[in-house]
Amino acid sequence: MLPAYVTRPFRLYAVFRGRSTRREYWCFAAVALMGMLVALAVAEALERALPLGIATKDLMVLLYLPVVVALGVPGLAVKVRRLHDIGLSGWWLLIGFVPLVGGLIDLFFGLKPGDAGENRFGADPRATGPAADAPADVAAG
Repeated sequence: MLPAYVTRPFRLYAVFRGRSTRREYWCFAAVALMGMLVALAVAEALERALPLGIATKDLMVLLYLPVVVALGVPGLAVKVRRLHDIGLSGWWLLIGFVPLVGGLIDLFFGLKPGDAGENRFGADPRATGPAADAPADVAAG
């Protein structure tokens, strides 16, 4: 069975409220990267094994697109919850689009320790117990 910090971004697929830990955020990033690399490897293998007459780029897009669509919403949600953990609004995710410095600031946000204790976005996700697993209105149903 997988640890909760790996499965939580998928259980809270489109929940943009609450907070996420660094471990949860970076584990999701690793899973997403692995999914994209598998799609790329399958596209390469299919191109070599089957003479379909489809260029690698076209085949890669066909395999890559479902992966990106499947991971897009939970990726945005876990990023917003990660920003909430450090006390920032989810709108700060747009900083990644600023050329040159945006990626570095985004990396800093991903590595910065979260606020200890409760902040305006909810309970500390590092706290033990089910109350820290999901925002109260999501956990209740």
